[in-house]
Amino acid sequence: MIVFVYAGKSRDVAMRSQQRSFRFGVFLVAYPGRMPRVTAAHRERQTTRILRAAEECFARSGFQAASMDEIIAAAGMSSSTVYRYFPEGKCSLVREVLARRMGPLVERIKQLAESEEPLDFERSFIETLILLNYERDGDTATAPGAGRQDAADAALTDSDGVGLSSWAPLAYHAWGELTRDPEMRSMAQENYNDIRGGLTRLCRNGQRAGTISGRLSPEHLASLIQKVSFGLIVEQLITGRADVESTAEALGQLLTPEGP
Repeated sequence: MIVFVYAGKSRDVAMRSQQRSFRFGVFLVAYPGRMPRVTAAHRERQTTRILRAAEECFARSGFQAASMDEIIAAAGMSSSTVYRYFPEGKCSLVREVLARRMGPLVERIKQLAESEEPLDFERSFIETLILLNYERDGDTATAPGAGRQDAADAALTDSDGVGLSSWAPLAYHAWGELTRDPEMRSMAQENYNDIRGGLTRLCRNGQRAGTISGRLSPEHLASLIQKVSFGLIVEQLITGRADVESTAEALGQLLTPEGP
């Protein structure tokens, strides 16, 4: 139901008092059918569409240089729609883009650390980095996590599909913000510590199960794995190609227990 309010000058009153007065009226127009409901799935699609546009702009221009006008144009939406979903504007977009990238990585490492299944380190290392780089799978990721496992499975059977081309530019620009944005730095430190803690538990459990070498402490192994991962991001930026597979193989050999 749509309500219209109108105002009109009351001529009879005006003639008697020589003053302006108005009469107000209300009339109702029935909406043809029920008002459409905005579903959670629709909101998620809209949110993902905005975040994809923001991510493209951030990767291309950087967090500082990318403007809201640029993001709105890339999303193909009105400014009011974008701000309805992200009232704080660019700051909230930056935080959400990074959270959606890092969240699956942190969660995957946690799952591996808590799993009682024997660890296939090489596969898990590649799979986890591909999940971080999920945008290579195009439009299949229409919801948080959607399409990422499919991307991982496909890339593990395709030697040309493993890389960090999507994540590396964002990581580069994010690192540049850490000295300027205390909130982003705090978020990065929390993710860093969560990843280190998860890797440490994973290595400790592997050593107890006899599937990971005990030549180095769990803390040292976790530090090594994390630093090698950072090195792959830098390699992607410099050479245009991160050799994830051979790195996973080398780490796997390093972590394999020595024979009797």
